[in-house]
Amino acid sequence: MDIKYWKSLSSWLQTKGYNLELNSLPSKFKNGMGNLNFKIIINNKPYVLRRPPLGPIPPGANDMKREHIVMSALSKSFSLVPNSILLCEDNNIFGAPFHVMDFKEGFTINGSILPNNYSSINHANSLGIMLIETLVKLHNINPSDVGLENLGKPIGFLERQLNGWYKRGIIAHAENQSENMVYLYKLLCSNEIPIERESVILHNDFKLDNIILNFSREKNKLEPEAIIDWDQATRGHPLFDLATLLSYWTLKKDNSSMLLLNQMPSASEGFITRKEALYLYKKLSGRSVEDFKWIYSLSLLKLGVVFQQLYAQYLRGTIKEKKYESFNIIAEASYQRGINTLKNDDYI
Repeated sequence: MDIKYWKSLSSWLQTKGYNLELNSLPSKFKNGMGNLNFKIIINNKPYVLRRPPLGPIPPGANDMKREHIVMSALSKSFSLVPNSILLCEDNNIFGAPFHVMDFKEGFTINGSILPNNYSSINHANSLGIMLIETLVKLHNINPSDVGLENLGKPIGFLERQLNGWYKRGIIAHAENQSENMVYLYKLLCSNEIPIERESVILHNDFKLDNIILNFSREKNKLEPEAIIDWDQATRGHPLFDLATLLSYWTLKKDNSSMLLLNQMPSASEGFITRKEALYLYKKLSGRSVEDFKWIYSLSLLKLGVVFQQLYAQYLRGTIKEKKYESFNIIAEASYQRGINTLKNDDYI
């Protein structure tokens, strides 16, 4: 970010009673494929400033106001959510809306390989179980208890997700429309949309690299320190969060194009399988998973569109890392997996 934005931010923070340290420009966190996150020091304490990525923003994405509202509400009763202390919607201050949240010490794991210090079968196993346990804890929170009873529009949630992600996909694919995406959408439309009997607080992008971890010497395992990346949070069908998580959960048996996803080390020896994760969620939450096939296929439509949106940014030059050049392949593999899911009983 240009120095002018940091100076503008400093002036704005001073009006709120905060002093931004600018002896050197704040550093951007390297992880993440969307929003920009910077470690900043204000009033001699570390915080995180978070703003949308550069370039055009897809409709409904990167919502800093939503994220601020959700985090500031949830943090009061769920210790894994950092508190968001400030929101600014004035684009003139930092080039886009942004918010400032508590900094949580720890590290994230992304990619398909576990870090050397945590590459054992036991660590792999406990990480997979931790993901499901943490998701169940989130879904057990009553929205009314944390002031989020008006978050989102849970009635008709799944139908809106279906049509919304299809429309975003049409935009993301532009002049090179995907036959697989259109076919998957039509298949989903031809199947009955699951009845939405319950709505919970959804993270809506729940996966391993959105959890900050620390190693517990007492328990000899990695423990969650914080859940981050709440800009898509809403209320809706609980299985949609689980489906989103399992859409990233690749296994050795998956085809080579799907393995390009490279998001989680879920193919590591000891990591529980997608099927084991599904039934662990069922056991811990007490919820039925009978409608999971349709919802999982929907999550694969979403996954494909997300990666196509990122690929479109790569083509525009707003993101330049070489890893993005294969994201269109991942998008097509995701659509194909969604198609196969709806056509097969042993889909997971």
